[in-house]
Amino acid sequence: MSTALAVLAGLAAAAIAHHLYWSWRLRVPPGDDELLRARTDDGWELALGRRRPAGPRRAPPVLLLHGLAVNRLFLAFGRGSHSLAGRLAAAGLDCFTLDLRGHGSSRPGPGAPRDWTFDDYVRRDLPAALDAVRAATGAPRALLLGHSQGALLALAAAALHADRVAGAVAIAGPVWYAPGPRLRRFARMAFRLRRVTRLLARELAPFAGLLHPAAAQVPIATRNVDRPLLRRMLANAVEDVAGGVARQFRWWIREDLFRSLDGRDDYRALLGACRQPALFLAGALDQLAPPEVVRRARDAWGGEAVYACASRAAGLSADYGHGDLVFGRRAPEEVYPLIRDWLLARTR
Repeated sequence: MSTALAVLAGLAAAAIAHHLYWSWRLRVPPGDDELLRARTDDGWELALGRRRPAGPRRAPPVLLLHGLAVNRLFLAFGRGSHSLAGRLAAAGLDCFTLDLRGHGSSRPGPGAPRDWTFDDYVRRDLPAALDAVRAATGAPRALLLGHSQGALLALAAAALHADRVAGAVAIAGPVWYAPGPRLRRFARMAFRLRRVTRLLARELAPFAGLLHPAAAQVPIATRNVDRPLLRRMLANAVEDVAGGVARQFRWWIREDLFRSLDGRDDYRALLGACRQPALFLAGALDQLAPPEVVRRARDAWGGEAVYACASRAAGLSADYGHGDLVFGRRAPEEVYPLIRDWLLARTR
């Protein structure tokens, strides 16, 4: 028994040492110029990283919204080339990147709920974040930019907070669901592991990119991401998923829905009532939000809508998947300019 305990203790010590070393070795320092706080009406203190514009500030500001199981670093990755917020700020845009409740640097206040749903993001987190952006800039409205779940949040907010939203960029937003067997298997696995997603990502980060299993291609086409960048992204940007959010997404995928749990808001049906301009961006190989799904969302939008697909057919170096629309090897040269130019055309 003592030998077995000694072996277990040794393995535990090795695992802890592995985690601490690689967390330090792969750490990406935040690239924010300023960190703001926004308090929700139910007690959460949200973090907003700000990247100030280079040169004269253009208006309105841009609020960036991260996806499921990641934090704001996914869209504001330090000071390197793959910080979308940094690239947009360099073009003169005032960028704010939100950590939703339970993610990154956001913290619960006394009595704040420890479980929540997508609806809480829309109804509580986004109004608080928009209030903070308005307080910091004086701008009554903001442009919203979201990836994956963040794209869904941007579209829903454009409908429910129309007077606060000047336009939306929806990158790989799965507004419809018609999952095949591979995606269903991935969703089942991902939601079973939702409580340890962050830990697993950090433990596996040193080995990322050595192999390219089929399941790994669902969230990101790993062959389209440089291995050092993939390792750092996994070690810094990945988060756990709240139970209520997981239940809501499981329901959506099973029933092909995009609506609130209480039935009050059918987010999908509300798209036609939106009048703001919107950009819908897809990846040719995306298994979570395939091009036909993104095009369908564009067609359902009530305002001016532009669709683009990151693909070889469009003259790009690769067919992009889901997460590599942000972290792809040449995304800063091929994908970011599409977003930047659309935003610049709608700011002054």
